[in-house]
Amino acid sequence: MFGRLLLRFLVFGLLALFIGRALRRFFNGIRQGMTPNTPAKKSEKGQVMARDPVCGTFVVPSSALAVRDNSGMVYFCSEKCRQAYLPRA
Repeated sequence: MFGRLLLRFLVFGLLALFIGRALRRFFNGIRQGMTPNTPAKKSEKGQVMARDPVCGTFVVPSSALAVRDNSGMVYFCSEKCRQAYLPRA
């Protein structure tokens, strides 16, 4: 008898805990949605990217493979793309 009563108490206690947490999150979400938006921070300056002429992938010039041709520096994502471009240059 005492075991059943204790089990019921634990089950209802856990149920009340889960319902309470769900309601608290629900009302916190409503409250956050009602507050005015603060201005966004200024974004940091990004890095200039170069496009691989063979596959079209954008690469960071400082870490890409490069070849100088008549039009200037050309950047590649891989040695395979650079080799595919070289016969055309």
